[in-house]
Amino acid sequence: MVFWHGAATKAVGAEAYKALLQFFLVAVLGGGVSLTYQAFNREADRRTERLRQEEEHAEALRKTWQRYLGELIAHYNTVKRSRRLLRASALTSGPIHLDRRVRIARYDELLQAVLDAQLALETMARTMSVEGGLFEADPELITSFNKAEAYLRSLITEYEDVMPRVDGTEVDLRAMPELADFIGPYAESARFRHEFVHPAHAAMAALERLIVGPVPE
Repeated sequence: MVFWHGAATKAVGAEAYKALLQFFLVAVLGGGVSLTYQAFNREADRRTERLRQEEEHAEALRKTWQRYLGELIAHYNTVKRSRRLLRASALTSGPIHLDRRVRIARYDELLQAVLDAQLALETMARTMSVEGGLFEADPELITSFNKAEAYLRSLITEYEDVMPRVDGTEVDLRAMPELADFIGPYAESARFRHEFVHPAHAAMAALERLIVGPVPE
């Protein structure tokens, strides 16, 4: 239109040409601004939706980690409770720990609770391995789970070996080395500390770090 200025001015007059030029500029620029604004809004909507999806994903991950932490704490407490009850009610009296005898009925009852905890940890560890992406930010987590579960499994293996051979109401504690370590004085129960307590605490700490830390992309 600018190139046709002379011809257009002669054809419609100077004032009409100015009005036409202003209308043309408003229409073109206004349309461009409108398109830019619409594109900006679409991009803003996409960003908002992306953030919403990321927040929902992060919340789902945290709920999963919280569930694992809650279950781990519950099973850990079950094992600690069983240990204390075994010490309090499954042993005969005596000044020397290894010279005491195990009351089989009570041992049988309490080891079933340990068995439940072991099976639960085994299932959790297997699930964590399958869902590796949820836990890959802390690779020591699954290792700690497996170590704690393996310790409980050693107790259950001994339990499965002892029970079919019992022919009385009591058994010498010396004949049950896994149990002896499990319920011995804490300072002397090296395997219980290093293979169950410490790994369980490490797994709890790892889950807590995942819960409060940034969610991996």
